Amino acid sequence: MKKSKWIAMLVGGAMICSLAACGGQSSSAPASTAAPTEKTADTTAAEAGDTTEAAADAAAEDKGEGKGYVIGFSNSYNGNTYRQAMEGYLKEAAEELQKTGEVSEVIFAESNQNNSTQVQQIENFILQGVDAIIIDPGSATALNGAIQEASDAGIPCIIINDGPVSSEAELCYQINFDTIAQMGYLTEYVCEAIGGKGNIIELRGTAGSEFDNIAHEGVLKVLEKYPDIKVVAEIYTDWTGSKAQSELASVLPTLDKVDGVVTQGGDSYAAVQAFQSAGLDLPIIGGDNRGYFLKWWANEAPEGYDTVSVSSNPWDGATGLYVAVDILDGKDVPKEMIHPFGIVTKDEVKDYADVADEAICCPTFDRDWVRENLYK
Repeated sequence: MKKSKWIAMLVGGAMICSLAACGGQSSSAPASTAAPTEKTADTTAAEAGDTTEAAADAAAEDKGEGKGYVIGFSNSYNGNTYRQAMEGYLKEAAEELQKTGEVSEVIFAESNQNNSTQVQQIENFILQGVDAIIIDPGSATALNGAIQEASDAGIPCIIINDGPVSSEAELCYQINFDTIAQMGYLTEYVCEAIGGKGNIIELRGTAGSEFDNIAHEGVLKVLEKYPDIKVVAEIYTDWTGSKAQSELASVLPTLDKVDGVVTQGGDSYAAVQAFQSAGLDLPIIGGDNRGYFLKWWANEAPEGYDTVSVSSNPWDGATGLYVAVDILDGKDVPKEMIHPFGIVTKDEVKDYADVADEAICCPTFDRDWVRENLYK
């Protein structure tokens, strides 16, 4: 089984975890064909209530147990492979918890990067009477009112992936990445690889998202140590390859030599393609643990190509569901948790020569791991 090195950035330690997410899968998201039934959050409260109760009663009858929890999931965006993988892992965890009768249904909603729409969807979940809401937020502040409404109604909100949010609601729980450490590690590597001087491009995510804001802060903190490195372009890509490639195609002809590229994810291989299409020398491009990039690096990159690949872990979708159920069960769950991220080095990339194009190569865990590692 393939292995991936994990580096605890704040303490400098390392451990080895199995790469279940990378082993020859045909898609970045795990397969999910049965439960839970997907819905939109735009159904009326009455319709949702009828459907929810029927599903819960059916689950109870099948299992001979009490009704399972109904969970809402509000995703600010699912238009890239990372978000799709995150939803896939959440569905896998939901299927597991449906078999035990702990969850009867997960209702999915996606706001397409519209904060007002996401607020409405969260409010719809409240009207439907869901037991908990998992939220991948599009803003650090825009959802605070809706989160407070949910908390006042006794509905826990679990923030994942693109937090933190600034809500002070009593029932707001947050599962975040140490994004400053993650982006700091990648940026430092690129800066050292280009000899501490030169021009770099920073590929950012979605404008206004808190993950992007914090990731940018991590880049800037490192660049303070490298006064001879200049950021010649900042490009928002929405963490998608198509946008990254088109934006780079328009920017590259206007720039002098580019020595390095720092990325947040979903756009590293697109950067490779953009430089190749422009006929330019290939800079040091920080990787993003996507199959496209890792396969290129392992099989096609110039011999000895020196970089590193880093990514947030989409398995936090499953983490969010496990945490939601534990909160509803009355377990002692901390309000703030840090989820680890994954790193692939030049010594390990050969292990990824045959991964699926859209795989997100990060370790997967299980429920016990969540309890043992995040509830501290």
